[in-house]
Amino acid sequence: MKSIISNEPMCLICGKPYDLHRHHIFSGYGRRKASERWGLWVYLCSRHHNMSEFSVHNDPVLDRMLREQGQSAWEERFGTREEFIKIFGRSWL
Repeated sequence: MKSIISNEPMCLICGKPYDLHRHHIFSGYGRRKASERWGLWVYLCSRHHNMSEFSVHNDPVLDRMLREQGQSAWEERFGTREEFIKIFGRSWL
């Protein structure tokens, strides 16, 4: 499925159009597959994905920001907060 956040082939954080990774906003315990199914993924460059202290995998503030953005986008398009919690385990909002 296409991302419900952005399908532009560039880093969502800095706009770099190369060295891109596909980051699943929710992961672990089958949530990565759910992220894929519901379009909850974004393109990030390696620096913002996992190769620096400013990466989503190393910066809890950035990670939380993407999860909040993902949940908001999901609720706008697909369902209620309760339904989101059933699929992804908890609310980030």
